[in-house]
Amino acid sequence: MNRIKLLAAASITGIVLATSVASPAFAWHPQGAIQKEVQNQTAGGALSDANNAAAAVSAKPGDVLRYVITVSNNGAPDSHGYNDMAKTVMTDTLPAGVALISDASQTTITENIGTVKPGQKVTKEYMVKVTSTQDGQLIQNQACFTGNSTANDNAQKGCDVADVKVTVPVTVTPPTTTTTSTPTPAPTTPQVQAAATTQPESLPNTGPGAMAAVIVAVFASAAVYALYMTRFKRRAAHN
Repeated sequence: MNRIKLLAAASITGIVLATSVASPAFAWHPQGAIQKEVQNQTAGGALSDANNAAAAVSAKPGDVLRYVITVSNNGAPDSHGYNDMAKTVMTDTLPAGVALISDASQTTITENIGTVKPGQKVTKEYMVKVTSTQDGQLIQNQACFTGNSTANDNAQKGCDVADVKVTVPVTVTPPTTTTTSTPTPAPTTPQVQAAATTQPESLPNTGPGAMAAVIVAVFASAAVYALYMTRFKRRAAHN
């Protein structure tokens, strides 16, 4: 009977020990969380969680976006620091389609936040410019954090996204119209006008007919002159 009791006690002790090993009880209980939001500052939009494509914030090429990342510790407050989240680091790798305004060559943002106490929130924000020109492109920007308990026995991590959808405006080219202009006549001076009014209506006739008439007139004049001289000589001889 005693042997049976000892075996039963040993079995219960083994179960308790096994349970303790499988599910260790943490003395430190931080509860880390992260939230990422985005705002289109160019369009004057509101700050949005934008966790999926359906809720994505619309943006055009060249728009300026504001990303806001909040890392918090939702653990219960305590006076011993058991629920502090230590060694907290936030990282954000920028996707294609946006560029950091402060440094376009920097594609990864790392923030060493340090210890976040229960109930505390740490916010980081930065500005990017939309460089994508692909209509309908979904730009999904993810930020993550890591941390641990003060005793380094309760690791914390998490990620959150903020989506932006690129919309390229359609450029409408107006039709070209052809206009016909009437030339303005050149102004005339009074001298030019006077010369124009004194121009003969027609030029003198200088053709072959005119030349023949001149020849006939010359011969007629010569004949008349010869007749006159003959009569003059006869009168002189008679006297």
